[in-house]
Amino acid sequence: MILFSLLIISLLAVSIFRFSVYEILSDVTKKSHQFCISNLPENSPSIAELKALVCAENFTNLNDSQFYISSGLIHLFVVSGAHLIVIENFLLKASHRYKLPALVILVTLTLYAFACGLSAPVVRCLIAFTLSYYLRSKNIYWPAHLRLLVIGILTLVFNFQWVSSLGLQMSWIAAFLVALGAHFFEDRSLIFKQSLFYFALLPSITFFQTPSPVVILCNVLLAPVLELILFPLGLMVWFFNFLHPVFDHLIGVLKLIISTFEIEFRIQSQSFPPQLIFYNWVFIFLLHGVFHIVYVYQKRKALD
Repeated sequence: MILFSLLIISLLAVSIFRFSVYEILSDVTKKSHQFCISNLPENSPSIAELKALVCAENFTNLNDSQFYISSGLIHLFVVSGAHLIVIENFLLKASHRYKLPALVILVTLTLYAFACGLSAPVVRCLIAFTLSYYLRSKNIYWPAHLRLLVIGILTLVFNFQWVSSLGLQMSWIAAFLVALGAHFFEDRSLIFKQSLFYFALLPSITFFQTPSPVVILCNVLLAPVLELILFPLGLMVWFFNFLHPVFDHLIGVLKLIISTFEIEFRIQSQSFPPQLIFYNWVFIFLLHGVFHIVYVYQKRKALD
């Protein structure tokens, strides 16, 4: 309770005094992000996808992004927590062989977060990694809903203006659904888990595209391809530009596969209304409230 009170006081303080760590770091962030982009091969036909997938650069051309928006894969193209998890898993495997300290892993993830422009979902995930490493080092266990709440509030303390960030909200909800799936639906199918994501994020999805349940199947089939093949390959292209033809070919195949789903693409709104932002916050804290009630109930039942 004391920790939660301190977090709320900190959040109120940074909002009242308009203090933002993100703004302080903005110059370094911009230079890091530009450095990331400058190392990619401009002659690649898939340069827009490379910039988005590797450096978290937003698509500027609707024709480049419509395939990924309509298929629900856009969240995997614009760097998010999933990308940092892939990098962390690779570093953890390397640490088993080369004994990398946890600090080296965190520094590497932090440098990559800067290269991605410190977007709200990336910062939220970076804070999650840092807190998890700290708690493990102290042998402290927090329930998932409390950990996610602390991570979310710390992200807002980092930049209070993200209170209106749809990206942060969707990242927060997605992380909660992962925890929910691990706690209650561990044995359920991948289609069931993807359906949870789809229906939980449906109000936000509606403002990106015409909703279609086909998106569920598209994510089940293609999300692993993006996370485990295209993203690592994109990182390799950053280091070795001559590999971009392989990446270009796979992007072409991906577009061909997505086009076979024949998902209707139509932008519903050019800006996100305040009602949607408000609804998502209500939904987020409702999830926390329900999860806490269930957690307390299960704990008391175990004691009985």
